Amino acid sequence: MPDANTPSRGAQPPGESSLEAMLQELEERRQTGDVAAVGEICMRLGQGYAARGSLRQALKVYEEAVKAFEEREDRVGRLSCLKNMAGICYREGAWNRALDLYHQALALLAAEEQPEIALVHSQIGSVYQGQGDWEKALAAYRRSLEIREGLGDTRGIALLHNNLGAVYARQERWEEACAAWGKCLALHEGAGDLTGQAITLGNLGSLAQRQSQWTDALTRYEKSLALYHKCGDALGEATIHNNLGFVHKQLGHLDQALAAYQEGLKLLHQMGDSLRSTVALHNMAVVHEEQGNYREALRLLEQVIELDRRIGHPDLRRDMETFRRVRQKLDAERDAKRMEEERG
Repeated sequence: MPDANTPSRGAQPPGESSLEAMLQELEERRQTGDVAAVGEICMRLGQGYAARGSLRQALKVYEEAVKAFEEREDRVGRLSCLKNMAGICYREGAWNRALDLYHQALALLAAEEQPEIALVHSQIGSVYQGQGDWEKALAAYRRSLEIREGLGDTRGIALLHNNLGAVYARQERWEEACAAWGKCLALHEGAGDLTGQAITLGNLGSLAQRQSQWTDALTRYEKSLALYHKCGDALGEATIHNNLGFVHKQLGHLDQALAAYQEGLKLLHQMGDSLRSTVALHNMAVVHEEQGNYREALRLLEQVIELDRRIGHPDLRRDMETFRRVRQKLDAERDAKRMEEERG
């Protein structure tokens, strides 16, 4: 639940004809020297390119927009461009440029714009987290948290505790991660935010899982699952079913592991999510392998490999190696049976 560094996913990318019209208008405004219009059109073009995934083109026109806004001393326009550009650089993993742009944006903010200052500090924390610079990420998140506590921004405070918990977990500072996510959960419960509760319980379950605290992990995941179901979040449900499957497998509850993976797979099929479906199918195959159900494991792995090839999945080689391993076990089982029959 980190603060957004990306444009809204709900935004529909503009069509080619719309972009062409804006480009034509931009050229006309350049020729007439209408700096204000150039800035606004470049801003809209940048948003359009970003929405369709043309990030380099978006950055190029945003740069022109920044220059136009600087020329007109338009602080608001320049600030908006800098933040949009920083978000794009974050998406591309251009960490240093993203940091530079966010710091430029921060320098433009007035002292009374505390909510915006808190947001930018949080976004800076997300960049440092992406770089793996944990201490700088923590410092940025704590600064944002301090401001949001002063504002009484309950939702913002919860988000910051979530982010702090994620960094602590990456550092294997388990107690601090648990405390941060515990605060986050309490805030979401107080606000009646079911989705926030579901996500945080899932995080706490993952934390317990990483420490091999299987019973606690199951309890957290089951509570998270119920909340995701109540919210109608199918992807959240599918994710937790997969986690439950892993924990049941570690506990030796292989039938329950299979059931959990199967429930997750049903939801993924309903969403048409082929990428995550391969993960569920592979996990089911591995459980069947452990049970000695080699034929069923191979049947599922054939489906996985077919999907891998269709969508260009990076795990194709791993899945083919799993298939060969199970096939060797099936062949060895057949050979052992044949030898036993010959002796008889």
